[in-house]
Amino acid sequence: MNQLHLVLLLIGAVLLVALYLYGKWQERRTLKRLDASMRAGVGDALLGEAPVRRAASRIEPRLGGEPAGEGAPLENAAAVEETGDLSAPPGAPHADGWSEDPLLDFVLELRCSHAFDGVAALEARAQLDRLALPLPTHLAVWDPKAQHWTAPDRFGFYSEVLASVQMATRREVLSEIEASRFVSAVQQIALAIDADFDPPEMGQLVAQAAELDALCAQFDVQITLTLEAQGGAFENTLLTAAAQEAGFVARRPGLWDRRDDQGRLLLTLTAASLLADRLALSLDVPLAPGDRGSLAALFSAAHLLAARLNARIVDDNGRTVDASALDAIGAELDKLYDEMRAAGIEPGGPRAQRLYAVG
Repeated sequence: MNQLHLVLLLIGAVLLVALYLYGKWQERRTLKRLDASMRAGVGDALLGEAPVRRAASRIEPRLGGEPAGEGAPLENAAAVEETGDLSAPPGAPHADGWSEDPLLDFVLELRCSHAFDGVAALEARAQLDRLALPLPTHLAVWDPKAQHWTAPDRFGFYSEVLASVQMATRREVLSEIEASRFVSAVQQIALAIDADFDPPEMGQLVAQAAELDALCAQFDVQITLTLEAQGGAFENTLLTAAAQEAGFVARRPGLWDRRDDQGRLLLTLTAASLLADRLALSLDVPLAPGDRGSLAALFSAAHLLAARLNARIVDDNGRTVDASALDAIGAELDKLYDEMRAAGIEPGGPRAQRLYAVG
């Protein structure tokens, strides 16, 4: 056997090994796809097993102002069905504490013909993050094995994606440019995971964001009492002690806040001038619990601080505010709370926190 024969035999052996490894890879790939299909609820026809499914399919893409498509996530479907509109609050969180809210969120759902892995899902999340939009974005993936929406995990396999952007807050509203950037990013995600994508009507999306912004502005109310020093600027040590006694916690120089037992912002106390001879004591109406207890806490804190700091309580026009104003303001506040609830926003509730909370 000459050298040429040895080389040919070696090449043949390498080809046989390569073909064997390729066959094993194809077998493993087929089994993985079959397993993903089983986890997605294909079922075993031979055993007569019915597929495990979510509610029926959703209409894509879905704008928050449209009727919910078939098969809206189970935690939202019942609420939408019960109210007949999209003002019902969300249910259980989808991912990282976020749950899809039909009033606040514009959501696109991407469906794949085959499962995609967690690495692709994490890259999709990173694509939304890189947009650096001024409004919150969220991404959740459907875990066919656990049958629920979840945050992406590197080692998971998924069949669907929810990509969401909140349409407005008290400080921001989704513009046409920002909406276009978001939709373009989701389209790129769809291409990367081989998912169907149907572009939404941008004009309708921007118009709905403007409607939410107007609704948010309607209830963006603060009630503020001013504490005016009667003997010169407040002494810092005395001011700090008085604020602590009234239940306030310092957040930064010149700013204190007071929260309720659930961690919701109740009152803020702000030094209204560089000389600290005026303090603004404010009740952020949509963030506080929707009852008169919040207003009572405002007046109680004002009187305590006034007594400790030798200050008088005045309104924006410098007129003295006394206890008789409590009932008059309370009556107006009750009306505002009723209007908020009629619009589907519970004062101090999850929707209000998402719309009005400032980091």
